[in-house]
Amino acid sequence: MGKRILLSGYFGFDNLGDEAILEAECARWRQLAPGVELAVLMDNKERAQELELKAYPRQSPLQIWKAINEADLVVSGGGGLFQDSTGFKSVMYYGAILALASIARKPSILFSQGFGPIKTNYGRLLAKALLPLATRATFRDQPSLEEFKEYAPQVPAEVTADPVFLLEPGSLQASQEVWQRCQLPDPAAPVVIVALRPWLDLKLEMWAHALNEWGESIPEADRPQLLLVPFQYWYDQGVAKRLGSLLRLKHALAPPLKVGEMLALMAAPQVELVVAMRLHALIMAAVAGKACLSVSYDPKVQRTAQRCGYLNLDWEGLAGGSLKTSLERVWQERVANAREAQSRLPQLREQAERAFTLAGELL
Repeated sequence: MGKRILLSGYFGFDNLGDEAILEAECARWRQLAPGVELAVLMDNKERAQELELKAYPRQSPLQIWKAINEADLVVSGGGGLFQDSTGFKSVMYYGAILALASIARKPSILFSQGFGPIKTNYGRLLAKALLPLATRATFRDQPSLEEFKEYAPQVPAEVTADPVFLLEPGSLQASQEVWQRCQLPDPAAPVVIVALRPWLDLKLEMWAHALNEWGESIPEADRPQLLLVPFQYWYDQGVAKRLGSLLRLKHALAPPLKVGEMLALMAAPQVELVVAMRLHALIMAAVAGKACLSVSYDPKVQRTAQRCGYLNLDWEGLAGGSLKTSLERVWQERVANAREAQSRLPQLREQAERAFTLAGELL
């Protein structure tokens, strides 16, 4: 029987970013170790079957313990798992996985994670107690590594890159098949993908005003149309629909898409720019070799945009016309912007590969 790797993360919740991480991990592990058995902590049985994974219920302590005992390596991540912006339960849950792996004497690795922020006192106490139990750690950016080291300086750790950088954008035929499903009003016009998500002070009237003013300043013959893309469809579609109701520009709402379909969509020749709040919209833009304007509602977005060479707009800088100004700038510089991202992609892929090398050594 081959080695078994247990994958733990925010998997099975129809968030395309996390599902892309899972697909990248599955594909690369199977390439590196053809006989490896892959298991996952996930409640979505259909998704696990689709990826040929043995699934264990992620909320059952007994099943989690069974999964860890049957594994040769516990891989925690990627994604931003150790943070308490949405409550300290995330730190508690993923820290408990490390604790159980330690009790079972199984090696564990924090895998290409984005770390923090951990703001609550209880979250910090949990982190200090549980993070040192990891065998090794890799992170998708330097600030994450530095913050982790405050809690677990003794754990060997280094910066790698998000595993989604290893995915391929797909064929032109696949792009066109997805494109037809989006039903854009003008098949010949250039397209800007807009991937927003709900957030505390998301001012859609401001977004719509900036997009309308920017788009209408472009001569009609060259004016782009907008494709509104929900990355976690059930969660993001309300924002996309409300934004669409405020737009004067030609636009369409993308249908629910799988990971491969989203990558194919990004790679379509009609797409000239991606405006991304969603982190993995930014990463997929880089994989597809497209220009991107990132809007950082969370430090992870800014950090990854910097690694890709993309223009980033801080959340606090959205007001006062800066969104329109940034759109104008990145649109004018979109060819150079895309080339810069393309030039950085090989190194990011090498760093993503490094994470698998380090994890594989623990087997």
